[in-house]
Amino acid sequence: MDNLHIPTMRTIAETAELFHLPIHFVRQKVNAGEVVAVRAGRKFLVNVEKFSEFLNGELSPMPLRLAEKQGESAAYSAKITPIPRDL
Repeated sequence: MDNLHIPTMRTIAETAELFHLPIHFVRQKVNAGEVVAVRAGRKFLVNVEKFSEFLNGELSPMPLRLAEKQGESAAYSAKITPIPRDL
């Protein structure tokens, strides 16, 4: 258990502020399934390290629908839930 890494998770607004990006940009990426995010109650928490990798081009996004069509397991895509439009 010494090598256990707990990811840094932040809300969409906190992530946007941290990276000096518009909130709608981060929300759009979460909604499209392009970044690692999990639903926590009514909010979404973004994995900050993975988001940084995504912005730096180190992480290729693969939306869940595309991964399912190709029969691949997109480990981070499987955990993403789109943001409901009514929020």
